[in-house]
Amino acid sequence: MTARALVLRAPGINCDLETAHACRLVGFETDVLHINHLIKAPERLLDYALLVIPGGFSYADDLGAGTLLAKNLTTHLGPQLDQFIDDERLVLGICNGFQVLVRAGLLPGYFSPKGETEHDNPVAASLTDNASAQFECRWVTLDVQRSACIFTRGIDHPITLPVAHGEGQFVLAEPALLGTLAMDGHVPLVYAQHAGGDVAYPDNPNGSIGNIAGVCNTSGSIFGLMPHPERYVSSIQHPLRRGGAGGQGDGLLLFQNAFNYAQSLDSRIYAMGSLADTQSSHQTSYVSSGVDIAAAERAKALMKDAVRATQGPDVLAGMGAFAGMMDARSIQHMRHPALVASTDGVGTKTLIAAQAGRFDTIGYDLVNHSVNDLLTQGARPLFFMDYLAMGKLDALHAATIVRGVAEACQAVGCALLGGETAEMPGVYLSGAFDLAGTIVGVVERDSAIDGAAINPGDILFGLPSSGLHTNGYSLARRIFAPYALDTVFPELKEPLVDALLRPHRCYLSEIRTLQDHAGITIKGMAHITGGGFAGNIARILPGGRQAVIETRAWTPPPLFQLLARLGQIERKELYQTFNMGIGMVLVFSVEAAEQARHILPELIPIGYVRQGNGVVLN
Repeated sequence: MTARALVLRAPGINCDLETAHACRLVGFETDVLHINHLIKAPERLLDYALLVIPGGFSYADDLGAGTLLAKNLTTHLGPQLDQFIDDERLVLGICNGFQVLVRAGLLPGYFSPKGETEHDNPVAASLTDNASAQFECRWVTLDVQRSACIFTRGIDHPITLPVAHGEGQFVLAEPALLGTLAMDGHVPLVYAQHAGGDVAYPDNPNGSIGNIAGVCNTSGSIFGLMPHPERYVSSIQHPLRRGGAGGQGDGLLLFQNAFNYAQSLDSRIYAMGSLADTQSSHQTSYVSSGVDIAAAERAKALMKDAVRATQGPDVLAGMGAFAGMMDARSIQHMRHPALVASTDGVGTKTLIAAQAGRFDTIGYDLVNHSVNDLLTQGARPLFFMDYLAMGKLDALHAATIVRGVAEACQAVGCALLGGETAEMPGVYLSGAFDLAGTIVGVVERDSAIDGAAINPGDILFGLPSSGLHTNGYSLARRIFAPYALDTVFPELKEPLVDALLRPHRCYLSEIRTLQDHAGITIKGMAHITGGGFAGNIARILPGGRQAVIETRAWTPPPLFQLLARLGQIERKELYQTFNMGIGMVLVFSVEAAEQARHILPELIPIGYVRQGNGVVLN
């Protein structure tokens, strides 16, 4: 069934026909319907996959641009509009339509500090008079930002569109929320300087805060923008006759993305026939409640080869079975094998990955973190089980995440024995996900490392981390909230997102190198994760032993220095939240320390053990 679009008409709207033309060009079956007709039969709204509120001067902008049309929508079509949005059907507001969506409270959406629910905190925003105090009609260059926006998916280059408005300046009641909106992926489009450099008038034609040209809701299904995409669907509409392949204008990209998404609704809202029939018959299904089993099957098919690549002949039952099964013959040669297990997750690093649209490395974070935890007791990994949960299952994203888990498992000789991929609407927002896993390893019981042999005089060495690893991201996200993910700080010399998403380092090869030398005994190991130095090193110290950390023995990498500067974080807070450049701490006797440093020059002497209790940071 062809996806249907509704272009709304109202007194004063004058861009309805060209907007309908753009919808039809990409394949939508499109109707232009007056608001009064829709008010008489509000259930008709649910016949469509896309609602477009085009530009113009609705109701002559009486009481302010878009205000009366917004009131009509929310007052007379409230329940149907709520259903439309809950189904994650598409809403596009162009120019005056953008003003309508903001006035109706549908954009920019909500934020959720301190664990409050999403709808506790609507972001107060408005579109007001241009900073130039005049009507602006010109062509502008736009940069596409990383976001959940469905309309801008896959557009990885600047685009050009025309603007024509007098009230297009986007403002926030609390300007400090600008960083939060950008960090949470609510800002898909910003005005850009066509020749590079700072953005000023006329490149930002209206003076919008943060150069915002368009905003979307959390799921990316509602999008409002001041530029007019419907006025550049063909090269003949450009003053220089510029266009893409086949003479396509940049604006058509937004409509094409909308059509592609709307067609995918076939497996959800269209599952019982037409949209209206589904509503009127009150029939329900698992799909209509938000769980798409077909998407789960597609995800499994996409990840299958990567998972099976980790499974050798010892795996007797893996993907597809109700439970994984592994032959234990690989440990039969051991004298007193002891199983070692650990469960962990990657925390709010997932939010950065989701915002950036980068899903290929987060699986490495999970596996490497888990392997490091096993190493602290001298164990080697046997198998891994992963758990992935999403608010709305995206088969490609899920498969990419699990492929990363599988590749990381393969790199450390660990079977990915099985796992769970869950779709949980109402628990997670659309676009958000959680990733956790359990690892099981084995060690000879008399070779297990437990810290019992640690004595005064022993030396502490550190192995460098690759970055934040998987801890401290809640604080880091708060500090970096005012900055775009592609910001390049002088200290970092790379985009912020690259520094934040660098995978958790695995120390398996380094520890094995040390363990292969008979004269070296590792007395204890502490993986520096949540809780920092004091919280983790204290876990391996026997009674009457105190670890002294000389924090000046190494220089924290630039990312940690930047966090300290921007966040004005106290030194104590830094070292109990972040790893500060040291990912693993090892304890040796003085004699073994010299040999270890010779074999592994990367080891950094960071402290020593003395009588006492706990951990002291100098």
